[in-house]
Amino acid sequence: MPRTGMSLPSLPNVNDISNYLISKVLTADDIKPPKALLHRVTGQGQLAEVLYILRPVIYALAMQKWSGDKRSWRPWLIGFGMEYGCRQLAKTDFRERVAGGLRGLTGLEREELRKRGWAMGWWIMRGAFYENITKSWLKSLTDKMKGKPLLDLVGSVIEDYEYLWDNYYFPTATL
Repeated sequence: MPRTGMSLPSLPNVNDISNYLISKVLTADDIKPPKALLHRVTGQGQLAEVLYILRPVIYALAMQKWSGDKRSWRPWLIGFGMEYGCRQLAKTDFRERVAGGLRGLTGLEREELRKRGWAMGWWIMRGAFYENITKSWLKSLTDKMKGKPLLDLVGSVIEDYEYLWDNYYFPTATL
């Protein structure tokens, strides 16, 4: 550049760019067929999947049966027990059938197990656990935050959500 006396860096070789782009492109050999994405389930794994599919229906029926008492632990224990049982059955099946156990799972199977694990965490916001434990814990937490800068803001947001959880949150929203 005549005015500044600086020079521009040279452009990369066209062949280098082509080689780089080709290395990033998927070929037909890189794509797995659908049957290779998941291991075939049999026995315990099949039972785990059927129970996992039926779990929201059974939980809803249990909620209907004990609908008079929001603080009743029966529907919550049935629903959480089914979710936990399905998870354990599936993990046992994978350990016994898949070479390498849980480490031999495909990425899709690992992702699904992780998703189901996080879904179990939502049980603290559902049914009797929420009514008997989480609700009072959140109330005491927001009371402690009152009058403290910035924490008061967080506490008021939690209080606003508490109203929504009490009145609009559907117990089966994450099932």
